Amino acid sequence: MAYLSDFVKSTLSRVVLGKEIPAFPYNIGDKVESFDSTIWALHKGTKRDDNSVVSILCFDCVRQKDKLPLARNAFKKFRTIRHPDLIKYIDGVETESYIYIVTDAVTPLQDHLRSDLDPNLIRWGLFKVATVLKFLTVDASFIHGNIRTSSIFITKSGEWKVGGFEALSSLKEDQPAILTFAPLIPESNRYAPPEVRKKSWNVVKDYELWSTDTWHYACLIYEVYNGTFTNPDQLASPGKIPPEMAPFYKNLIRPDPKTRPSVGDFLDKGMQAKGFFHNDLIQIVQFLENFSVKEPLQRDTFLRKLDMQIDRLPQEFCKYKVLPELVQALEYGSGGAKVLAPIVKIGANLEEQEYESLISNVLVKMFASTDRSIRLSLLENLGGFIDRINKKIVNEKIFPSMALGFTDTAPIIREWTVKSVLLVIGKLSEKTINYDLLRYLGKLQTDEEPGIRTNTVICLGKIAKHLNDGMKSKILVPAFTRSLRDPFAHARVASLMALNATADSYDKADIANRIIPCISLTLVDTEKIVRVQAMKSLETFVKRIEKLIESMPDSAIVDTGRESPNGAPTTRSATPSTPSSETWAGWAVSSITKKLVTGDMQPQAVGSPRMGNSSPSPASTPVPSTTSSNNNSGSGMSLSNAGGSNGLQIATEGRNGGGNGHSVNRYSSALAAVEADEAMAGGSGGWGNEDDDLFADEGFEPMEPSTPSPMPSFSTMKPTTVHQTAPLRPSSSANSSMSLGGVSRVGGAGASARLGFGAMDDSGADAWDGDDDLFKSLNIGNSNGSSNNGGRPLSASMRSPSTSMGGTPPPPPTSSSSSTATTGSGFVRKEEKMAEMARKREERRLRMAEAKEKKSQTTTTLGAKKI
Repeated sequence: MAYLSDFVKSTLSRVVLGKEIPAFPYNIGDKVESFDSTIWALHKGTKRDDNSVVSILCFDCVRQKDKLPLARNAFKKFRTIRHPDLIKYIDGVETESYIYIVTDAVTPLQDHLRSDLDPNLIRWGLFKVATVLKFLTVDASFIHGNIRTSSIFITKSGEWKVGGFEALSSLKEDQPAILTFAPLIPESNRYAPPEVRKKSWNVVKDYELWSTDTWHYACLIYEVYNGTFTNPDQLASPGKIPPEMAPFYKNLIRPDPKTRPSVGDFLDKGMQAKGFFHNDLIQIVQFLENFSVKEPLQRDTFLRKLDMQIDRLPQEFCKYKVLPELVQALEYGSGGAKVLAPIVKIGANLEEQEYESLISNVLVKMFASTDRSIRLSLLENLGGFIDRINKKIVNEKIFPSMALGFTDTAPIIREWTVKSVLLVIGKLSEKTINYDLLRYLGKLQTDEEPGIRTNTVICLGKIAKHLNDGMKSKILVPAFTRSLRDPFAHARVASLMALNATADSYDKADIANRIIPCISLTLVDTEKIVRVQAMKSLETFVKRIEKLIESMPDSAIVDTGRESPNGAPTTRSATPSTPSSETWAGWAVSSITKKLVTGDMQPQAVGSPRMGNSSPSPASTPVPSTTSSNNNSGSGMSLSNAGGSNGLQIATEGRNGGGNGHSVNRYSSALAAVEADEAMAGGSGGWGNEDDDLFADEGFEPMEPSTPSPMPSFSTMKPTTVHQTAPLRPSSSANSSMSLGGVSRVGGAGASARLGFGAMDDSGADAWDGDDDLFKSLNIGNSNGSSNNGGRPLSASMRSPSTSMGGTPPPPPTSSSSSTATTGSGFVRKEEKMAEMARKREERRLRMAEAKEKKSQTTTTLGAKKI
């Protein structure tokens, strides 16, 4: 028994669910229980190919065998009659047991009437039913004969669709169903017109075709507003029918069929000005359904009104009725650019899957359009839909098409393309941002439109956080400093504000060397708004660099002459105990001495003098003087710490003599740093390697704050006369000192060295002080007033630079001491070498100037400030 029961269930399931129906590619789902007042059972269904949702009307041929003619008539009419307001037939099949009719996904009107239905949707639905009946009775000469709430279905867009084709027939047929089988329709007597109730359905052929459907349409109006009626006498009272519709409704239910107006007449009355069918929703639908045949001016007016009214329309109506019409108009060109705004507004309420299927594909396609009006509209409305589009699609399809706007000949397209970067930047990949996008923005910095240049600077400032660290200083600094020279004042203000906003992106070197000098030029700008913003930006960067240099060491010069207790070299304090003039003088003497003694004059040891240090050092150990001229032929120069004094001592030592060696120059580290800087500047023009100019061809160029005076060379320096009152000798006195500029201060712990150093003007005077030439005199003595004659006279070594410059060398000082004599051949050889060194330095200076001119850049020149 159990086996038989299972077999019956399995067979019934296969038949009911359509699994054994030939050529029926649909799955029959759950039954809609509320739909029970017709001969059909309504089921939800899906298509097996794509799982699209459908509705399936099922008729049981076995259980309702007496009503089979009605079902077959309906099946026939579904397949042969088409109208936009009739329920759409998709597929169908008839078997011995069932008849299946597949339609669009719909729900019964009865279900919606139980809830609060939008009044505008009700009027729109009645309008649609009246339109269908006008088509059937007037144009096709059919009688529907079954208009009621159970014959009306609603789609997801809120549209009403007419079904119930059981009695639909033409009187021209051999056996019209309306005459033969209409009584078989459930509750047909309740909906029958008065003339049919008095006689039979055969009386229908004696009157106008529309008379029966007019009565049924009046019954539908009554049930929509007042609910189901049980007695036809209830129809005489309009109830909740709108007052403007009630008079015309009463004409529809006149007892005499000859005096009843047609549904077409009722429709025309409703469409008159201020009629019951004359509302915004119905007008929108009518215009959309005829959108392609309207004039361009009419379309523009309609779209402008639609954009303002769309928030007041039912959401489902907008999503599934208005939106598909607008998308179709946009895709096929009849809508133009203005159709995009309402599309974006409606799309904001869609689910992700719906948005992708209805809108995304069309928008991506439109970005490739050559119509400027559509491209401009896409850019203007980009913020409304870019977040709903996949990141991969943006990088691969949208941005390449959008980037064409950067080089478009229309300025408004270029401007909106720059603005749209801020909206799309979050969807772009790192490669696209740091290479493709920056190249386009670099070109727009030279755009002929000042507004576009300004917006480009603003755009760069706002997308700075999306750039990688390597690109920020390489791109932002040249871009912003370049815009500081823009003739448009607002572009300069935008550049200053962008620098201010991105201050955290720059290191101390960029701030000090590249940004602050450029900002300082705008402090005296001709426009006040620029000057005010420049002051604010300068304050920001000064505070920023103060914070950055807090962690810097006191000095980067390593003292190799002293060692810390753990054996490591110590770093000199940035705050020496000696006056600042001594520090500058010490640097100058070390640098000059380094250049003068290059060649044969090689010291025995290299170190750095400890200025202001009172403790003795190995370099201050006295050296026995040598008076023999045989020991002086190869003497050199050395800088030594004068035992506890604050000054510097220049002493000579015999290269071949038997005395102890001395530390010649303890500024070796500083000299090496200076030479390294000069070598770097000479090799790269002062702006780094060529590889750094990755975007130089795209418009990102550094700004030239100023053109400083070139560093004076030996060919432009004024020669200095050296007066020697006594031969040089290492001194053990703690108070020995050196004076530059013609001032000799002997003795005292406060002795110092003074340097006057600068470029020469046309008159030959020093650029710092007219009466303070570089080396007017050099007087060296000790605290005891005794002269040191242990080496070659210093005047001999100071003579060669002036000789190389073409001047007449000063006569050597005469001295009775044999220590002042030198071999003629050795002296000439040194002069030739010094002349060669000066020539090479001049050539190097010219090469550096040529490199600077090619780069159109400037390099910071090292100079000494006069104290």
